Amino acid sequence: TYALRRRIQLHRYCTQSQRWNMWLPTSTNQSAPLFIQQAEKDLNRRISQTAFGCLTGMQFSTSAMQNTSIRQSLDSSSDALFDIDHLAFRFSQRLHVPDTNDYDNDHLAPAVKIGALDPHLSVVVEALAELELMRERFDQALGYYLALGCHFASDSFSSLEEAAVSTVNSVSQQPESSRHPEGSVIGKYDHVLSLIEIHQLYPILLTRNYNFVDSASDVQIEPPIASLIRLVGLNKAGNFLMESISPPEDTYIDDQNKEKVIYVGANLPLDLVARQLKPRPKLLYWFLYQVFTRKPEIYVKFPTTAVPPNSITDLHRIQFSLFVEFAEENGSGRNTDAASFTEVDRETPFMAFLKAALPHAGVQPENVRQMLESHRGSRIDSPVFARELAFVIEKFGRGTEEDAKETLDLYLRGLQNLYLAVSFAERSKKHTGILWDILVNYCTSPPAPDDAE
Repeated sequence: TYALRRRIQLHRYCTQSQRWNMWLPTSTNQSAPLFIQQAEKDLNRRISQTAFGCLTGMQFSTSAMQNTSIRQSLDSSSDALFDIDHLAFRFSQRLHVPDTNDYDNDHLAPAVKIGALDPHLSVVVEALAELELMRERFDQALGYYLALGCHFASDSFSSLEEAAVSTVNSVSQQPESSRHPEGSVIGKYDHVLSLIEIHQLYPILLTRNYNFVDSASDVQIEPPIASLIRLVGLNKAGNFLMESISPPEDTYIDDQNKEKVIYVGANLPLDLVARQLKPRPKLLYWFLYQVFTRKPEIYVKFPTTAVPPNSITDLHRIQFSLFVEFAEENGSGRNTDAASFTEVDRETPFMAFLKAALPHAGVQPENVRQMLESHRGSRIDSPVFARELAFVIEKFGRGTEEDAKETLDLYLRGLQNLYLAVSFAERSKKHTGILWDILVNYCTSPPAPDDAE
C-alpha cells in the first residue's frame, strides 16, 4: 500500500494546485479531484484488511476511528508484502546490470544503468522506478522514469518533433482555447512532475543520471529534458518548464552592482535547457517559442538594462535560424477575401519574434533581410516570408524609394493583399505619391497571365 499512498500524494499535489494545466472536476466541498478522493477511500479499505489495519482497529474505538481522517490513516501505514530490496535486485538482473545500494561520498545516487534495450523490458524499468519510490530513493526513481522517456516510450521522437513544430506554426490559426486539448487529461506519468518539484530533483534534469550500456548496439542517449518531454507530452512538459526555468547565469538586474536575478521556484537556467535540446532542433524551436511567448521578462523584455546578456542574444540568433528552417513558408499567407480586412493585424509567430528581438541587436536587420531574400529566391510574387521581409524593410531599411516600392510589391504581388498594401501606402508619408500611383495602376490594369485564376 505504500506505493499506492505515494502515488496518491503525488497526484493530489499536482491536481489540487492545478499544476501544469490539469483542470479536473472536484466535489463541492473538497479541493481534491473526485478520483483521488475515491482512491483514498479504496486504499483505506485495503489497509483495514491488513495486519496494520486490524491492530489499528484494536487500539481505537469505532467512533474514534470515525474522527480520524482517511488521509491520516493512509499516511501512517507502511506495510509491505515483500522484500523491496530483494525484488529490486532481481529486477535489475533482468536488465543485466546488478542493483547497488552504494552512494558516493557526495551522497549522490549512482547512475541508473540499463544493459538491455529490449522494448519488452520497459515494464521492468517502470517497476524499478516504482520500487525506488518505495525505497525513497527519489533520484534513482527519476532516473528510471527518464530512461523510459529516452528509449522505451511508445511515441517516437520523430512524431513528437513534428507535433512540436505544428504547435508553433498553428498558433496564429487556432483560438486560444483549442491550442492545447491534451491539457485536461491525466497522463500515466504526470506524477513525475510532482516528484521533481516536491523533492527538488532539478539537478538531475541538468546532469543525466541514467545510462545505457548495451555494447551490442549504438544507442543514442537523449538528454534529460528531451526524455521528460517525451515521457509526459509537449503540453505538460511545456507548462512545467515555463514554471521552472530561470534566467541564464550571466543575467543581472543591475549592470553596475551586478546583482543577480532571483526567481523563486525557478531551478532550470534557460541557456542550459536550450543546450540540451540543441541536438533536437525541432524541440528547441518549440521550447524557445514557449519562452518567447510565456516568459518574455527573461527573454525579450529588459526594463532595467540596455544590453541583454550574450546568452540571450545567442538564443535570438538560434531562434531566427530555426524560424527560417521550420516556420511555414507561406505562414503570412496570401489572403484576398474579406477576412483580410479584419485580420490585418494578425501576426505569425515569426513576425511577433522579429518585432520583439530585432531591437536587441542579437539578430541584425541586415542579416535578416539578406537571409529572407535568399530564402525567397528572385521571385517577387512568392508568398514565402513576404510579410516578414516587408516588415524588416519598412522598419529597418534605408527608407529609400526603392525600399518603399519593394515593400509595396511584397504586399501586392507576394501576399496579394490589397488592404495591407493600402495601409502601407498610408503610413509611408515620404513616398506616398509614387506608392498611390502604383496602387491605382495595379487596381486598374488587367491581371498578368501568371496572376489570373
